[in-house]
Amino acid sequence: MSYALIVAEVRRGVFEERNLDSIGLGALLGTQAVLLVPDGAYEAGEKLVDAIVKVKAAEEVYLNPMNMGRMLETVFAARGKPDYILFTQSSSGMESAAYAAGLFGMPVITDVSGYDKEGGFFLKSYYSDKVFGQFKATGGPAILTVRSGSFREFAAEKPAAAAVDAMEGVSAVETRTFLEYVEEEKTDIDITKAEFLLSVGRGIGSQDEVAGYEELAGALKAVLSGSRPVIDKMWLPKARQVGTSGKTVKPKVYLAMGISGAFQHIAGMKDSDCIIAVNKDAGAPIFQYAHYGIVGDIHKVRDKIKELAKG
Repeated sequence: MSYALIVAEVRRGVFEERNLDSIGLGALLGTQAVLLVPDGAYEAGEKLVDAIVKVKAAEEVYLNPMNMGRMLETVFAARGKPDYILFTQSSSGMESAAYAAGLFGMPVITDVSGYDKEGGFFLKSYYSDKVFGQFKATGGPAILTVRSGSFREFAAEKPAAAAVDAMEGVSAVETRTFLEYVEEEKTDIDITKAEFLLSVGRGIGSQDEVAGYEELAGALKAVLSGSRPVIDKMWLPKARQVGTSGKTVKPKVYLAMGISGAFQHIAGMKDSDCIIAVNKDAGAPIFQYAHYGIVGDIHKVRDKIKELAKG
């Protein structure tokens, strides 16, 4: 049977939103989509795939790559090997994908962000989306890790709920023991809930300039956030970071000032309703994603917007 096996990402029993990208790519592949997911979280995917294999195993067992290898063997025995196995481009997804590639002798294509259906090529970007590589797996099943925010628009509900099969418990075979989830520090502001984000990048120049952008955010009734370089320099707290190593946001308005647009940042904000970019470099990648753009001195633009806002 021709099918794509989608390995769900689950945290604390919650079906992660990034699974929608794996499901969306599965839909583009044009084969039957089968979702592998822990027992307690399978309902979230019932109308998004053709079939579900629910695993009766503790979450810490499911997340372990060696145990995942045993689960995949069980699925293969029942259904045959799939055309593709799709993992999320996450720490656990990449670890399990690498282990499965070695265990089953399958090629692996990581960080897939696009698919050329006509040519059958998978795409991944380099140099902040300036260059895209084309990859094609030949000679048998392949493993893919799927970048968050790349394919979720293709994850459409099906007319009927998927057929559900149960996989009995998988005993742990790994000597490492899951200890705990480590919570990030709680703050009063959750940038994922903001409707208007003013996001700053290394282009603001120095930490001394942050106060001016905080003032602008206040005038616009926006929440101040930042790209990774700003967070790494500790100009803003980690909770304000937008991007693959920070938070994925979908505000109504995303105003990016001094942000060049590395793919890690773009992945975290490209689904915003309206993106406005301000940068002195007309060739900055972020302009490829912006609905509106201003090329110029960001501090002068900041002061002018502040003047108009207070108007």
